[in-house]
Amino acid sequence: MQKKAKLLLPIALSVGLTACGSNAADDAAPAGASSSPSASESQAASAPIEIEFWNILGGELIDSLVSDYNASQSKVKVNAVYVQNSYEGIVEKLQVQAAAKKLPDVVTNGLLYTRFANDTVKAVPLDSFIAQETYDTSDFFPSMLKLGQNDQGEQIGLPFGISTPILYYNADRFREAGLDPANPPQTWEELPQVAKQLTGDGHYGISVPLDFGWLYQAVMETYGGSMMNADGKTVGLDSEASIKAVQTIVDMVSKDKSMPLLQLTQTFDSMAKGDVSMLVNTTAGLGMVLPTAKYELMTAPFPTYAGNRVVPAGGANLMIFSQDKAKQEAAWDFVKYLTDAKRSVKISASTGYMVSRQSALDDPDMQKFLEENPVYKATYGQIDTMVPWFNFPGQGGTRIQKIISDQVQAALQGQKSPEEAMKEAAKQANALIQS
Repeated sequence: MQKKAKLLLPIALSVGLTACGSNAADDAAPAGASSSPSASESQAASAPIEIEFWNILGGELIDSLVSDYNASQSKVKVNAVYVQNSYEGIVEKLQVQAAAKKLPDVVTNGLLYTRFANDTVKAVPLDSFIAQETYDTSDFFPSMLKLGQNDQGEQIGLPFGISTPILYYNADRFREAGLDPANPPQTWEELPQVAKQLTGDGHYGISVPLDFGWLYQAVMETYGGSMMNADGKTVGLDSEASIKAVQTIVDMVSKDKSMPLLQLTQTFDSMAKGDVSMLVNTTAGLGMVLPTAKYELMTAPFPTYAGNRVVPAGGANLMIFSQDKAKQEAAWDFVKYLTDAKRSVKISASTGYMVSRQSALDDPDMQKFLEENPVYKATYGQIDTMVPWFNFPGQGGTRIQKIISDQVQAALQGQKSPEEAMKEAAKQANALIQS
């Protein structure tokens, strides 16, 4: 059985959710983390520039990162502010502060709200900071760097705490069912049959919380669908691929009886207790399962369908919202620090989120961590199939996630057929977009 990671804090997951690391001496002088000249020139000699950092993690990890940064230099002082209710809480506070024209300086902005941050709150483009010091972004995984770009290709954020959906499974239950844990299901075509084999003796075979819009996108696009149609004006929620994807999960609930109906956060608890034998959900939930699982936990990449795999990224971008030039420079310095290789390793090992740089993945500490905790490896095998968490257009775009959740729930509960549910979802979503 693999060693269990020592986790520093619970995982926060977007839309309801979200141990190695450098020591203080190493953190005090990271490569590329020195304060920028502009921040230095604009600061009063007697005191550092103070900036506010909104985040959803809080706890020991954030306290350590901020404390180490503040101790590493004297020109900028960061004050961390923990925001409740995950990324939705961030968005709500941003709307209030934007109206009052008192925006925070640095924010962990959920990937679902990239369009909102660009169009409504006006996140500060980072391109000028990158250009003025020829800051090298080539070390970031390209698919992750793209997560922080707007429709015009401007870089408005850098990746911070990224995740993808993976398959968790109970290797002990596989053996009991006569299955080989070294060969987990790799496709959606075979997954329902394996789930049936794992159902019995008080155990369910699988949990797939499809009413979480992020997972719906993953399954639907893997089945060949698109969240928006080619015309860019109507949604693709009622496509054949979408209905077929929903039908697959509904059949496991109602026909095979291999999947229970659980709320999103309950799925991790059920997996940890062994009540379900497989779980399709974010890799960021490993911190909820691994510490308490009394069995051999293993993971595998997100299943394919007809040879296709699409995994939307979860997590956040670090964004700057301050309109004060000196504070922008100070904020940029802090963003560079949080996204360098050492910090990326520390955050990953503490939370289950992915590192965002190739150099961080190659770091000896990270390689050691992955060897000792192989359940964290699966997500890195699908980086090339990562896509942005889809942001619907229009002022009501973010409300479409609730529409998807409600209609998928109706299908899972047998109140509507998958076709009826997704046609209703498309009808309501199109009305919002076109209003």
